[in-house]
Order: sequence, then structure tokens, then C-alpha cells
Amino acid sequence: MSASRPAGGLRDRKKDETRQALRAAAHRLFAEKGFSRTTIDDIADAADVLRVDVADLLPVMQAALSARPASEPPLAAILAALRSLIGPDGPPALAQTLASPVGGLRARLSLLRLLADWEQGIADTLLARAGLDAPDDADRLQAVVTACAATSALRASAQLYRGRYQGAGLDTARFLPIVEQAFSVLLDPQPLAPGRSR
Repeated sequence: MSASRPAGGLRDRKKDETRQALRAAAHRLFAEKGFSRTTIDDIADAADVLRVDVADLLPVMQAALSARPASEPPLAAILAALRSLIGPDGPPALAQTLASPVGGLRARLSLLRLLADWEQGIADTLLARAGLDAPDDADRLQAVVTACAATSALRASAQLYRGRYQGAGLDTARFLPIVEQAFSVLLDPQPLAPGRSR
């Protein structure tokens, strides 16, 4: 057995433990304090996590999505959950990752892997939220398309943010309204009309 294999196993185990602790803390705090009064800092403190990496936020996103009312449409629920991760009380990690220019093949592949994990995690949560223990192919397709649309809205928001605020650091007060506008396109699509200004 190589010396690097145990280190990789230990690192993966630590990441899994961190994610499980964040998920458990998020569920507990949402039940105790309510979704709107729970911040990422509260969750990190309760989970005894000093630094929250963007990859570790997926369980928090899933917990936030699960906490939304069952009657809320999926995209509206995803947006509400994202507000807690991107908003002024959220950690900058997620928004910074999306709003930073992606350079180099390795960075692009890393972002694509991150988005794929988020899409799968969101799709799984949507299916569980709908109470579908044995979803059929149509249910899975709907959940995956919805999750992919949500991450596409985030990526489009990041593109617009980078174009509008070139060279500026991330400002969540500027970024979140762009995300909300992108989701409004998904929630209430309007046809593109030539010559129309908004």
C-alpha cells in the first residue's frame, strides 16, 4: 500500500465528516431557529467547522432546500435556499467561486465537477422533497433539468457580474440581485423581442 493512499483516504473521510456535520447542524438549526434566521456562520459554529469550503456547502444547500415548504415550486425553493448561501450573511466561498474568472483547463474542470456535484445533489433533494422514493425516468429527468437550469442561472449570473464589475472584488449585494434576475427568467420566461429595451 502506498504512503499517499492512506492520506487520500483520511482527507476524504475528513471531508465527509465535515459535510455530515454541516448537514446535521443545518437541519437542527433550521428546525430550532427557522430557515430565515439561520446563517451560514451559525451552521459552521454549530458544526464546529472553522472554514467552510465551497465544496462543503452542498449539504448545507441540500438542507436549506429540504427546509423549504413542500408546496413551493422547485426553482423558487432553490432560489430561496441559494439566498442563504449568497446573501450578505452567507459565506463568500460560493459566490466568489462563481464570480471569479475561470482560467486554465484544471480550474475549468474543477468548476465543472463542482457544478455536476451540485446538480446531482439538488436533483436528489428535489426528488426526496417531492416524496418520490422510487422516481421513474420522467421524474428523474425533470429533477435533473431543474437542477441544471438552476446552476446555469448561477453561471449566467457570474458571467454578467464579471462583465459589469470588471476587476472589482465580489460584492454579494451586487451579485445576489443578478442571481434573482436570472431565476426570474426561469420562473417567468419572456420571449426575446427585437428592439425591446428593459
